[in-house]
Amino acid sequence: MLKPFRQSEREESLKYIEASGYDNLHMAFFKNQDVGKDGIWDVWQIEGPNMVWFFRGDPHVHCWAHIRALQKV
Repeated sequence: MLKPFRQSEREESLKYIEASGYDNLHMAFFKNQDVGKDGIWDVWQIEGPNMVWFFRGDPHVHCWAHIRALQKV
């Protein structure tokens, strides 16, 4: 999903995602937005402690990504 971005941005994003751990990522599908009721999910989201990635494929593709460094508490 990061392929369209600059190499430096991909590396920085992966650094932040890896810092929080892949086991802390959760994926959600929005069943009520399954276009054509074909079981191919058109809207989904990946969430973690320092990121959210939202994809909507209807009526055309939209994708939002927010990735940040973990904040010290």
